[in-house]
Amino acid sequence: MLDLKELPNNSLRDRVMDDVQKEYVEKRASLRVDMEAERVLLTWQDSSGQVTSDDAICIDFARKGALLEYKTNFALGSLLEVTFHPNSENENTVKGQVCRCTKCNDLSFHVAVQLV
Repeated sequence: MLDLKELPNNSLRDRVMDDVQKEYVEKRASLRVDMEAERVLLTWQDSSGQVTSDDAICIDFARKGALLEYKTNFALGSLLEVTFHPNSENENTVKGQVCRCTKCNDLSFHVAVQLV
């Protein structure tokens, strides 16, 4: 595997990075909005039927889904409500289903939600 830090000069490193970025193809048909780590309220029903709410971070948002950061994982298919600007006049809630959940580090998970 090529380690870019080991490349001898910045111009070569920049050319390699440009080539890597050109190979990346965005698969989304709609615009993705960087939410700048906006705090949102997550609400879900756990396996015992208890409704639970907690704060999470919205990383980005698109017409068909959102990427959230949360402290624990969710099972695929879990239903979530995501509330933006909770307890304000601008409050807005969307519903979605967990389609991917990956561990970021020991303290958080990235939770991909497909809006329903």
